[in-house]
Amino acid sequence: MNRYLFYIFALLVLALPHVTRGTQTEFAIELILTGIFALSLNILIGRLGLISFGHGMFFGVGAYLAAFQLRYMTDNLFLLLIVAVLVGALIALLVGALVLRLGGVGFVMITIAMCQLVYVLILSTQTLSGGINGLTSIPRPTFWKDAPSLLSLDTGATFFYVALACLVSFIWLLKRLDASEMGAVFEGIRQNPARMLALGYPVRAFQLAGFVMAGSAAAVAGALHASLFGFVDPTVFFWTTSGEVILMVILGGATALYGPLVGAAIFLSLFHYLSGLTDHWRLVLGLVFVGVVLYAPRGLVPLLADSRTRWLERRASVSKIQSGVKS
Repeated sequence: MNRYLFYIFALLVLALPHVTRGTQTEFAIELILTGIFALSLNILIGRLGLISFGHGMFFGVGAYLAAFQLRYMTDNLFLLLIVAVLVGALIALLVGALVLRLGGVGFVMITIAMCQLVYVLILSTQTLSGGINGLTSIPRPTFWKDAPSLLSLDTGATFFYVALACLVSFIWLLKRLDASEMGAVFEGIRQNPARMLALGYPVRAFQLAGFVMAGSAAAVAGALHASLFGFVDPTVFFWTTSGEVILMVILGGATALYGPLVGAAIFLSLFHYLSGLTDHWRLVLGLVFVGVVLYAPRGLVPLLADSRTRWLERRASVSKIQSGVKS
């Protein structure tokens, strides 16, 4: 039954760009890209126990990198993604080597400081980065030169499938990570880094590896996001961007694979629809967050999974009692 439900859901997702139009398709793509961003952060939070308020820096690096590349160099999609992965990984390696020396509150504060430092740097380079106005008129990438119109990313459906392919590939890689020996080490570090260090594991090296993975994935999400909307501004580097994606992870559930994806969908839906109804949409979001913390501290996805497990156990026990009565 679960397999059939999965197939039905997959068909609905694949059909989505053909039943939506214009901004609706763009919103669906934004959900996917924000989901990748949230899933990338969950490598740190859900697997290593590291709360970073500077994760938006990698998203912003990918966005600005895509803007420069698409405007002045090449519009090839594959080169765009490769450069985003490599540069995102390189910057994450350099930043991680500095910030991972600290732990706890120190790690949180230094990630905020580095993110704000890049924000100020972008604001001060008006000629190169556009300053506070950002960069506009960013063209969308192409598969290759003179590609057929059916494969043009100017079409919302094609861009949707590209973003979906990136999301599915990333989820597959995360599943492989969780099932691997490295995933087990990550889980051990999240639970008790001192014990893992005592067992002989190089904790900082594993944390750095996770930091690089998270940074490269966030850069890919940022690059596609900038090319989707044709615009990027310095606010992507402000600490609130990282704070919002942390909320997404917590809302959906950091311990669940699909938790950050669900949290991203809830956050963006509340933002898009409530902001059009009231200027106090943040109050509603705050109330939702407080409710989740009080009644589902592990997140919404684990709450639903636990509820389903209890329902199945109750159903099994009732069936067992009924079978005993009949016999």
